Amino acid sequence: MMSELYLMRWPQNLSAVYVNGATIRYSQDQSVYYANEVLSPGQIICTWSSATDYLVSGNSPSLPLLKINRTYELSLRLKADNDLPVQVQIDFFDGHKEVLDSYRGTNPRLVFTVPKGMVSYEVRLVNLKHEWLHFEFITIGEIGTSGRIVETIFRRHYELVHIRSLKGSSQKTIQLIVNYGPRSILPLSLHERDDVEQVFIYTDGQAIDSLTQSLSRTLQLKPFDKFRFELGGGYYYLPSEFILDLEDGLKKFK
Repeated sequence: MMSELYLMRWPQNLSAVYVNGATIRYSQDQSVYYANEVLSPGQIICTWSSATDYLVSGNSPSLPLLKINRTYELSLRLKADNDLPVQVQIDFFDGHKEVLDSYRGTNPRLVFTVPKGMVSYEVRLVNLKHEWLHFEFITIGEIGTSGRIVETIFRRHYELVHIRSLKGSSQKTIQLIVNYGPRSILPLSLHERDDVEQVFIYTDGQAIDSLTQSLSRTLQLKPFDKFRFELGGGYYYLPSEFILDLEDGLKKFK
């Protein structure tokens, strides 16, 4: 069995971010520092959307498709300038853009159920009394799946997400899944077996040396008995030279 988990970072489309008076800095690890001293309580900081008019705006959806009547958990990874949490708001819309249901919460995790008739939905970060925040990512998935994320490494040319096995086991298999990317939405299919840890990589086929160094550090810290390399989505869209270098670098782990 597999569990689905989706990881999203800061919106790439600046029209989805409140920029008036804001200072926005992008770090090497692709996290985002957002500061705005004049931001009023209740102001929406940024928005992710499951539906966009690509032909008009050129922007792709920034949220995954979800199943009707299914219960999910949204998890938020960020730091802010005071003890007040950031509010998360989820709005579900029908085909006429009428709100079907809404969820709001200030906990790092928010459980919600997708209502019948939902055509699209949006997730918003809402300011309470903050002047700055340091944002890493949000996830949406089955309840408890976000807690299995051991490590994330985000760089300009690749993304690495390490998922722990469901339970501890003395005999472990490391499954490496390499995909073409990066993407605004990272789909992660999590194994339900007790003995399988997973490392997902999304790469654009550049910075092979940096990628292999990151991967080596991740794998060397985790003793395992078996190593399994799997081709992910769009693998053969990667440059042939990159594929040869990557597969050559993985031989020491097999």
